[in-house]
Amino acid sequence: MRANLLSAITTAISTLTQFSVTQELPWAQNGDPLYRKNMKRIYVDNATQEQSTILFTFEKNNLDEILYTCRVYFAVDAKAPPTQTSQVISKILDCKGSTGLISFDDESDYTVETDEDKLIYTIEFRSRVGTT
Repeated sequence: MRANLLSAITTAISTLTQFSVTQELPWAQNGDPLYRKNMKRIYVDNATQEQSTILFTFEKNNLDEILYTCRVYFAVDAKAPPTQTSQVISKILDCKGSTGLISFDDESDYTVETDEDKLIYTIEFRSRVGTT
């Protein structure tokens, strides 16, 4: 999922000059995530998965759902955000069908958090896959 999203996001924002996508994971250095330090760089995290049963059957062939979640992070200066910020958010959100999973539900949304003089954007992709 991460590789497909990384590729789709890189292609989607290739015309935007104020942002770039990094291949690195958003790991922390001295307790501070890299996306807070390297502003205007887009980081795609590893996907997580959570399995739950949707329908129980007597034959133990339960219908399960696996929820895959992948987060994308970037930060900008709160005092002078880049003019392309809304465009980059829109283009990243449009990549929700690019997870590489055959899913019955794809969702994407974002949140913004203020940290000192930075705006931290977290974009979350969720894909639901059914299994038996």
